[in-house]
Formats: sequence, structure tokens, C-alpha cells
Amino acid sequence: MAGRRASDQNRKYTQSVREIFSLDETKLERRSLARSEFLFRQGDKVQAIYFIEEGRLRLDRRTFDGRSLVFGTSSAGEFFVEAALLADIFHCDAVATEPSRVRIYPKTAVLNALNTDPSGALSFLKLMAHQVIEARQRLELMKIRSAKERVMLYLDLHAGPQGLLTLKSELQDIASELGLTREAFYRTLASLERAGAIERSGARIALKRVPGA
Repeated sequence: MAGRRASDQNRKYTQSVREIFSLDETKLERRSLARSEFLFRQGDKVQAIYFIEEGRLRLDRRTFDGRSLVFGTSSAGEFFVEAALLADIFHCDAVATEPSRVRIYPKTAVLNALNTDPSGALSFLKLMAHQVIEARQRLELMKIRSAKERVMLYLDLHAGPQGLLTLKSELQDIASELGLTREAFYRTLASLERAGAIERSGARIALKRVPGA
């Protein structure tokens, strides 16, 4: 629904941005990552942004007291940490949640391309705007105190028109993104299934009724 539409729009703008960078992608460096390998660490200097060719990456933020907060995940076919173009250092860790490969877009080359092509810069701003919308959705999720309501809204935001979705992240990562422990997330999914609100088959979930109905 809302999440699926936002994802489709992101992919459309991603293709547009790739085209306006005017860089020969065959000459760009690639980097392969093993599961749980870091692409960069919090505090590293920003030298590039990335396009995920294969796999999935997660952003983690370490707090002053040593906790790790999940800021989101990105999958194959998407740009990664584009907003870092305007930063000096990375404010999160980036870790592969499965074997992955990224294409490296040097920061200087990308900024030069955006500075010389106003229409391309507009496409890039549109991509950023959709990411802001998704970030606001995550903030709204965190305001919901009920675990059941929070999980149902998350599922609703990521479901397709028929109420179907496939969980592409590890359940532990989704739980962290929702501010829940793994155990609490598992219990909530099981409770929703027993109540008839969802049907599960592996990573596939079907919503059976509108939240709040």
C-alpha cells in the first residue's frame, strides 16, 4: 500500500538519478561483502555513496551507552546513504545482512554531476523527498505504544494492493527497526496470527483485515 507505492517511486527515481550522474558505470569500482561485514563504520569519512547490486544492507547507530539502533535497511536495486553526500562523516555503521555487492559512486564525481545538471539535481531531490517520507513513517511507528498496533501498521505500510507482503529482512532486524525485542516481535506475530489478523507462510504474510477494524 503506502510503503509499496513509496518503494516503487524510489526505484523509478533511482533509475533517473543513475542516468543523470553521467558516469560510466562499467568503470566504477565494486565491492563484495560477506554476511555481517561492514561497508563503513560510524565516524568514517564520507568518500562515496553506493548502489546495491546484490544483497541487502542495514544501517546501525551506536549510542553513547553502547546500544545499537537500527535505522533501516536497503535492498538490491537501491542507492544507499545518498544523504551522506552532504556530510563529512558517516553517522551510522553499514553492515551487510547477507552476501552483497555494491557499486561505488565517488562523492566528488557525483557532486560535480549534480552541480552541472539542474534537471538531474531535481531528480535527486525527489528521491531524497521520498526517503524523508519513509523516515517520517518510521517515526510515526515508534510513537505507537501497543506492539500489536505497531506491527500491524508496519505490515500495512509494506503490503501490496492485495494485502500481501514478503519480509525481506531478518526478523531480528525488523524487530530492532520497530523498537521491539526479537522475542516480543515473534510473540506479537504469533498473537496476530491466532487472532486471524494475518496469515503466515514462511516470510510471506497476508493481512486479513484492516488494522482497527
